[in-house]
Amino acid sequence: MRIKSIVGIFAGVTFVGLLNFSIVETSWLSEQNLGAAKYPFVWEMTGAYTFLLLLPLVFLAATRFPIRRDNMATRIPLHAAVFVVFAVSHTLLMWGSRELIYYLLGWGHYDYGNMRYRFFMEGQKQFIVYVAVYSVLRFIAYARANRERDMTAARLERELTEARLAALKMQLQPHFLFNALNTIASHIEDDPRAAAAMVQHLSIFLRSTLRSSAAQEVPLRDEMDFLASYVAIMKARFEDRLNVTVCVPAELGDTLVPHLFLQPMVENAITHSLRDHAKRAAIRVAASRDGDRLRVTIEDNGPGLIDSAVPSGSGIGLSNTKARLQHLYGARQQLLFENRSEGGLLLTIEMPWHTAEEAVA
Repeated sequence: MRIKSIVGIFAGVTFVGLLNFSIVETSWLSEQNLGAAKYPFVWEMTGAYTFLLLLPLVFLAATRFPIRRDNMATRIPLHAAVFVVFAVSHTLLMWGSRELIYYLLGWGHYDYGNMRYRFFMEGQKQFIVYVAVYSVLRFIAYARANRERDMTAARLERELTEARLAALKMQLQPHFLFNALNTIASHIEDDPRAAAAMVQHLSIFLRSTLRSSAAQEVPLRDEMDFLASYVAIMKARFEDRLNVTVCVPAELGDTLVPHLFLQPMVENAITHSLRDHAKRAAIRVAASRDGDRLRVTIEDNGPGLIDSAVPSGSGIGLSNTKARLQHLYGARQQLLFENRSEGGLLLTIEMPWHTAEEAVA
């Protein structure tokens, strides 16, 4: 037991002893009993401190042998036996300690009355004390068990969420890599220069990704660097058919965002915008802060939504990103699709605005 707990128990027992002494003394005064206050003081304080000596017995019985529905037949008799030992011992200790104090202080003989009745009289009070102490100890044990259960559940839920996020991220990275390699393979023979440029940009992208492989969130500036490497790969492939504009204020660079969440969104926009082979794809990525929210928008000039449905063929990238946003931010995130008035699709992603410093705090 910690020192703080021991001091607290000692102080509590002392307070009860003093309270009982005050009750006896004021009762005497109300009855005009002019007996010296030193006597009830010794009686009540010896009663309190001898109880303190026996408290470990009650503590052991309450914590090691709790009464439950399935063991009442054996535990109630056990506690009855413990109570008898506690009550008899407490009464004898009070009698003995008062006899000793009276003798040492020269007060004469301490008269505790007829012990046949004294045991029953004290036993009634001791029964109330025993039940009260047992109830308090069981309540504390119940509250501690509930708290530990809640902490365990929260830890397991956090570990499960982290495992799911890690699985989603591992799923996303091979998806991007296979797509990039397929793109490079398709250009090796007909455009070796473009294929070489894509390999170089892919190498830069993979090195950057590996540096943050364990992170679920990265600063927005790092995410924009990942996106720039990916866009460079796509531009090497499509050349003049692809134009990507980025508008992200520098002051938002420290904002934490999911690692690799922009790449599959931009990939989806490029894929849909280039379905018409005679068309030039125009993609615009922007970010802004609105109070405690970060808003990221991705616009394209593709066919937009058909019958207000989520774009078909979005594949693993889009579903993966939606799942990661849900796991990371729950109800605090939002991912919306809507058609632009001038044609094309507008994707809006909202999430809590926070930085690494705030996360640590």
